[in-house]
Amino acid sequence: MAAIAEPHQPHQPPDALLPDRPTRPRLPGHADLTTRPDFEALLSVLCSRAAGDVHLDLGELDFIDVSGVISLLRAAATLPEGSHLVLSNPPEAMRRILEVLNPGPDPGIRLA
Repeated sequence: MAAIAEPHQPHQPPDALLPDRPTRPRLPGHADLTTRPDFEALLSVLCSRAAGDVHLDLGELDFIDVSGVISLLRAAATLPEGSHLVLSNPPEAMRRILEVLNPGPDPGIRLA
């Protein structure tokens, strides 16, 4: 039996690997005051690289408070004009928070 070796691939920087990543990153855990710095840093990286809409799956997000929703609104405001933060599977609490905050007709966020 002969073994087939894979061709050697040189080390690639993380940015070179981005196209192979899922097109809809998932955000697990909590988005609240205690996780706000990490949550905002992640959103900043995702939004700063965007050339259009940014899609996020919130199906694994256990909890989000007002500060988490405000972080999402702030991140959406950094996107290029006409682009949106498109959120799949948002928690029901997030929908209620957005209703109470009433960020306007186009806050840069779309719930899918």
